[in-house]
Amino acid sequence: MNTIYDEYYYKIYRWAIKKTHHKEDAEDLTNSVFLSIFEYFNKDSPIEKIENLIWKIAYNLWCTKAKEYMKRKNTTSLEPEDSFGYEINMLDKIVYKEIIDDLDHFSLTDNEKKSFQLYYISDLSIKEIGEKLSTKEANVKYYLYSARKKIKEGYHE
Repeated sequence: MNTIYDEYYYKIYRWAIKKTHHKEDAEDLTNSVFLSIFEYFNKDSPIEKIENLIWKIAYNLWCTKAKEYMKRKNTTSLEPEDSFGYEINMLDKIVYKEIIDDLDHFSLTDNEKKSFQLYYISDLSIKEIGEKLSTKEANVKYYLYSARKKIKEGYHE
């Protein structure tokens, strides 16, 4: 078990960071994966390929945690959240709403400006913005990232 842990811990942890976008959640997910692997070994069940088992367990645990998160978000959401475990800083939201009037001063593209306004003024989700702009969610995330970056650079000049 130690060799499996040594070989796969950082791979699982890096994967978990990408999935959760949050250090503590990634650590929890990684630990849950190895606990499940340990429990599986104690069952004395046949294992065809250990790597397949590890990734199957990791994926299934991720799906379970993501479903729990979505249920929690839909029932007890007091703070808006951007992704699994990442809370948007409310002060940033307030500041960005104040900036909306000055968007023309930051050399934003049309898509960046529309995404920014829909996200911070209309409080639409990234998925909703993507549907409204007829683009992929990844593009919307990039537009928001790029707009925030240009705005921050504009204020530092």
